[in-house]
Amino acid sequence: AGSTLKPFAYLLALERGATPATMVADVRTSFPSADGFYRPENYNRRCYGPVRYRTALASSLNIPAVKVLLDAGGPAALHERLRECGLTTLHRPAEVYGLGLTLGNCEARLLEITNAYASLARLGEFRPWRVLSNSATSSRRYSRPELVWQIADMLSDNSARTLAFGMNSALRFDYPVACKTGTSTDFRDNWTIGFTPEYSVGVWVGNFDGSPMREVSGVTGAGPILHSIFDYLHTNYGTSWYRTP
Repeated sequence: AGSTLKPFAYLLALERGATPATMVADVRTSFPSADGFYRPENYNRRCYGPVRYRTALASSLNIPAVKVLLDAGGPAALHERLRECGLTTLHRPAEVYGLGLTLGNCEARLLEITNAYASLARLGEFRPWRVLSNSATSSRRYSRPELVWQIADMLSDNSARTLAFGMNSALRFDYPVACKTGTSTDFRDNWTIGFTPEYSVGVWVGNFDGSPMREVSGVTGAGPILHSIFDYLHTNYGTSWYRTP
């Protein structure tokens, strides 16, 4: 799943009293693990020192994401939340994934991840996905709308993304869209998931035989496709944004 799972860890932190302005130290850190020590690295192998949660999430920094999860209840809390949001591929206990769960060290299905983001688009209300059906489905609320709104606000903040992606990446829109990329080990999986109040879109790019791609990340592989889809939706059907709580 790569970094597509990070917003759900940050939401857990907000539920425990953090804010988008909470500071976290982006410095190389060793975390105790069952195998000794876990030493995550940022995607570009650089560290940026003290950063706000807003910047750390929007720029998809790995080391802060692990620290955020550690302060937000650990792997067990995220494991439970992801299952609440409809991910059925987490077959192993939370301790097997460890803190790397926030970096997406688990298998995932595109439809389920996109539906989990659709629950963010509904500001914390989960509904089971359905295909070509108008039948009613049950729903349940798992977080407070004003907290999920903060996640959407961070994911739509292009300025907060510039640390990692620059000002003019495929994630820059002329209208508000919350979006998040993910890249798995050896570039086997590219993800970009995005939403507005009206639409949730998920894109996966990769080779069907599981072979690696060559230096193709979520923002360069799946990102342009997601951007084109949202431009089409915005132009032909219109998109809006959330009222500030």
